[in-house]
Amino acid sequence: MPTSKKDTSDNTLSTLKSLKGSRAVSKLLLLCLMVCGCCPTEGSITLKDFVKLIPEWEVYANSPYDVVGDDGDAYGHYQIHKVMVDDYNRITGSTAVHTDAFDPVVSERIAYAVLSHYAKHIQSTGITPTADHMLFIWNGGGGAWKRVESPRNDQKQINLNTYRSRATPIINNYLNEKKRRQSPQGA
Repeated sequence: MPTSKKDTSDNTLSTLKSLKGSRAVSKLLLLCLMVCGCCPTEGSITLKDFVKLIPEWEVYANSPYDVVGDDGDAYGHYQIHKVMVDDYNRITGSTAVHTDAFDPVVSERIAYAVLSHYAKHIQSTGITPTADHMLFIWNGGGGAWKRVESPRNDQKQINLNTYRSRATPIINNYLNEKKRRQSPQGA
C-alpha cells in the first residue's frame, strides 16, 4: 500500500525522535524538512524524466564526464558504483565495465534499465512506484525501496532521507516548470 503524506510525516517525526540526543542534528533536520518538504514529490514524474534529472543532484553543473565521487567509487555524472554496473549486467545480460559509467549515454542506459527493473518488481507487489522509491534504489541499492514504506532507525535510513531531501526540490522544480509550460497561458 502506498505511503500517505500522514505516514510520511509520522516516519519523519519518528526519525527525528530517534535523534533526540543530538539537538543540533534534530534542529538541522527540522530546518531541512521545513525548507525542502518532508512529503513525497508533488505530482508524478516519468521514469525517463527521472533518469535524465539524476545528474542534477549527483554532480555539480558543468562537471567533466570523468568526475569521480564517493572516495573514488562513483563514476560519471550519474555517480555509478561498480555494484550498479554488476546489477545492470545481471538484469540485461550486458558486459559493461565500471569505467563505461563515465560515458553519459551509457550511464543513462544503466540507470534506466536498473530502475525500470526494480519499478516492475515494486509494481508486482501491488505498490505504485514513486520518485521516493527510485531515489532510495539509486542511492541505497535494489532493496532500499522497501524503506519508503518501512523506514528503519539506522544510519542508512538517515542517509537515504538526506539524499531524498537533496533531490526532491529538483524533481519538484522540474514538475512545476513542466506544469507551467503545459498550462494554457504558460504562466
